[in-house]
Amino acid sequence: MGGNPVITKIAGLLKSDTPDKQIAAAIVLAELRARDPLAIDGLLALVGSGVAPLQRHGLSALAAIGATKVLPHALALVAARDADVRAAAVDALASFGDAAVPLVREKLAAAAPQERRVYDEILGRLGGKDALSALLSGLAPDDFDTARNAVLPLRQRIKESDARGRKRYYEHAAGFLGSKAAATLPAARVAALKILGFTEDSAGLPTLVGFATDRKEHESVRQEALIAIRLVAHGGPAAAATAKDTARGKLDAKMGDKLLSVGETAPLAVARVALLSLLGAPLPPQRAPRLEKLAGHAEGERALLALDLLGQIPGDGAGDALGRILIATSERARAEAAATALGKRGDAGAALTRALLATVDKDRTQMLVSLLRPHLRGVDDKLKKKLIACAIERVAAGDSGAEPLLQLARSIDGATVAAGLRALADRLRKSKKPDLALPVLRILGRSSDATPDDGYALASMELTGGLRDQSFLIIGQLVDRGFDVGAAIRKDRALDHNHRYQVGFHFAERGHPLGEELLTAVAEAAGRTKVGQMARAKLKSSGF
Repeated sequence: MGGNPVITKIAGLLKSDTPDKQIAAAIVLAELRARDPLAIDGLLALVGSGVAPLQRHGLSALAAIGATKVLPHALALVAARDADVRAAAVDALASFGDAAVPLVREKLAAAAPQERRVYDEILGRLGGKDALSALLSGLAPDDFDTARNAVLPLRQRIKESDARGRKRYYEHAAGFLGSKAAATLPAARVAALKILGFTEDSAGLPTLVGFATDRKEHESVRQEALIAIRLVAHGGPAAAATAKDTARGKLDAKMGDKLLSVGETAPLAVARVALLSLLGAPLPPQRAPRLEKLAGHAEGERALLALDLLGQIPGDGAGDALGRILIATSERARAEAAATALGKRGDAGAALTRALLATVDKDRTQMLVSLLRPHLRGVDDKLKKKLIACAIERVAAGDSGAEPLLQLARSIDGATVAAGLRALADRLRKSKKPDLALPVLRILGRSSDATPDDGYALASMELTGGLRDQSFLIIGQLVDRGFDVGAAIRKDRALDHNHRYQVGFHFAERGHPLGEELLTAVAEAAGRTKVGQMARAKLKSSGF
């Protein structure tokens, strides 16, 4: 296109005194891909002008044209003060691919440590075999942040590559990891492992697992290998291009066990990544005991991750493990994590019920009852019956913390609970244990399933126990409900003449017919005894 009068005329505008005309000319020449020497020299003049807008457009135009003369100029401007100029210089270098590698490598070799990052970034942008080799071998041994940042630009490029292109990146990274140079450069190993993860190639899983499980390896290297495993195992189409690759691209049981071992034994920073890599992966029920043990680890963060993993394991074993942790832990964070993990499970009701049956701690009982209520529908009848029986047993044992469990049992089947308490109280009374029977009757009497007979039994025991006011209050309520208190008292062998006189006196004072009925019965039955005479005197003074 050299000698073209149109190009010559446009290139002449690059020497204009008006920056807008110079920029416009650069844009047009870039669009025309003008390789005319006059155009290229004019654009190079813009790059060297020191004026940021002109430099930026000059760099972009020369990169679009493909003029390699711009390379040393662009390389000099990657450290320019103006951020847009720096970005344009990096973009220009990246556009030349492998052609820019020798210059960047040479510059990198002579650069001071604080200047190396920008050249590492450029090599990462270039992305070819030579660029990757120069990048990885030129990284400072322990500058892990620079290593990670240097290869980040490759992620999108690899993602957009076809299968052959991704394979080349995989082979470059895997080849470097197997080289002698990699053995002395931990940061470079991190960068190479990151590239393996970006390729999502399941063929790299054995290599990644090897680095992740190597206890002698640097922690940052192990972490990066674990992150890459997560990308490969849970990655997209690149992780599984065929049906066979789909199977390989998953965390199988053997690999999952290795990651769990890392989570159990590695330093926390490494263990964290290993356990996070297992989240969302299918976990067999056989792992529940190991995770239950790990949930008791002294390091809280490790324990909480183990609880999350327990929550995703199917089967009663994992649910019961979470329940045991809820009962045993004294740490609020672990209790909340176990409760959250349980709440997401379909078998939460059964697991919480079994945990409730296994604890006698008052606070734990209250917590488990609260957690169980929303899941009661998922509990089978057999477990519900056990829960009701447990509530009654705890009442029989005098357990002061039984009340929450008892309330839950009533919400399941109030009539059955009432019948159980009634039978328990009757058994205790017959066993001459009134001090134990009375609390049971009080619990029964407060329930909506209590019958008038239950109320009378409570009133009788309160009276024989010396609590007359309590007894009179209950009897008054029974009378108001139409219950035949007189008949019940006449049949009650637990009451003597004094007890009957006390009730009769109370109601005679209030002018109630029950007072006359009871005092008359006492006067007849007690004869000339003191209580009999007292009954007759009270009848006379009351006008009966």
